[in-house]
Amino acid sequence: MAGLWAVGRRWVVAAWPAVVAALVVGSTLWLAVTPSTRNVELTAAAMGGTTLDQVRPSETGDVNPRLGAAVDAILARRGIAVKTGNVNMFLADVAPELRDEQRVLFQNLRAIGMAVTYRRAEPWIDRPALHRFGLATGTFRVSMRYQILGSRLTQAATDVGYTYTVRENRLWLVADDHLDDAIGSGRQPWDYGHIAVVKRKNILVIANQGEQVLAQNLATQTVQTAKAVRKLWKGHLQVVPLVIAMREPDVLTELPPMIPGDEPARIQPMPSPAANSQPVGGYVVIRPNALRSFDSVKETHALIHLLAVRLGDCTPRWLAEGIAQYAENVQLVAAGRGAEVAQARTEIDRRVLGDLTRLPADDQFSATDSYDISWIAVEHLIKQIGLRPVVEYYAQVARRGYNQFARERLMKEYTGFTEATLVESLRSLTG
Repeated sequence: MAGLWAVGRRWVVAAWPAVVAALVVGSTLWLAVTPSTRNVELTAAAMGGTTLDQVRPSETGDVNPRLGAAVDAILARRGIAVKTGNVNMFLADVAPELRDEQRVLFQNLRAIGMAVTYRRAEPWIDRPALHRFGLATGTFRVSMRYQILGSRLTQAATDVGYTYTVRENRLWLVADDHLDDAIGSGRQPWDYGHIAVVKRKNILVIANQGEQVLAQNLATQTVQTAKAVRKLWKGHLQVVPLVIAMREPDVLTELPPMIPGDEPARIQPMPSPAANSQPVGGYVVIRPNALRSFDSVKETHALIHLLAVRLGDCTPRWLAEGIAQYAENVQLVAAGRGAEVAQARTEIDRRVLGDLTRLPADDQFSATDSYDISWIAVEHLIKQIGLRPVVEYYAQVARRGYNQFARERLMKEYTGFTEATLVESLRSLTG
C-alpha cells in the first residue's frame, strides 16, 4: 500500500493539501494530461511496457507527460494486437480481474474482421475510480476508430471509457465501463459477450452466441432482399448491409435515449472520426421482439432507410418514409399479396385523400395517416414522372435540402411539382 501511494504521489503536486482539494472537487489525477493526436512511435521499451518509477510532477503541478505517453503506447499495442491476432499482446496491459472480459472483446473484434486503432481523448472526472482503485488512477474517453474489413466502408468511430491505475510501477487497464452511463459507451455489438458472425458476399450479420441458425437465415434473406432493393434503387444503397440481430434492446443506442418505436428495425449511423462526424454507413438493428418475424418485406423497408445514412439527413420525412413504404409494397405484390396492397390503397383513398391539405411535416408524423399519405404521395410521383427522377430527387434533397426553401426548389427542379401542387394532384384522385 505504501508503495502504491508513493507512485500515486508523483502524479500530482507533492503538497498534501492539493491532493485533498483534488478529492473534494472530484478532479482526477489525469486532469492536466494533454490529449494526443500524433502518431505514436513504438520504441522497444514501449512495446515491452512503459515503466513509471521515475515519474515526477512538473513545476506547475501538471501530470507528467510520460503518463500520457504510456497510455498512448498501451492503446497503440491494442490496435496492433487486433490486426495481428495476438491475444497475448492485447491482454498484456490488462489487469487480471478484467482479462476474461477483454479476451471475449478481442475474439469478437477478430470474428467480425476489424482494423482498429485507439486514440486518447480527454480525461474524465471519475471519483468512483479513485475510491475503488486508489489515487494513482485516471479515466479517459478514448476514440476507437474501426473499419469493418470487406464492407467497403471507410473508417468509423465510437467512444470507449478506459480506466488505468499504477501497479508495480506500470499502468494497467482496470475498468472499461466507467463511461457507459456518462457518454453511452459500451453499446456496440461486440460489447455484449460472445457473438455469432455470419458473412456472405456483401452481407454481414451479427447475433448472440448460440443464434447461428438465426444469423444464417437472416444472411440468406438479406442477400435476396438486397438484390431486389438494388434493382429498384440503383446506385444509392449501402453496398454491404450490416445487420444486427441481438437480444439486448440497448445495443447501438445513444444518449439521450431514443423515443421507443414500434418499427421492427431501426437504422443506426456509423459516425466517422472526422470533425463533422458525417456517417460512413449504418447498421440495420432489428428489435429483439421482431427477430423471429423479420421477413423480406420488413427488411426491404429497413434497407431503403439505409439510403439516407450516407447521402445525408436532409430528406423530408414524407419522402423517406414514402419511398420505404412504396418499396415494401412492391415486395408484397411480388410475393403474391397484390390484393392486400390494393385494398389498403383503396381504404387510404377513401379515408384520407378527400381532406388532404398538406404533406406530413417532419415533426408531426402520426402512427398511421402520415405513413399512408407518404406512400400514396411517392407512388403518385412515380406514376407521374417515373422512378428515376424520384430517386434522383431523393439523392439530391438528402444532401442539399437543409431548409424548406431548398427542399421546394429541389422538388420543383427534379419532379416538376411543389408540395402544394402534389397535394392538389393527390386530391384530384378522389374525383
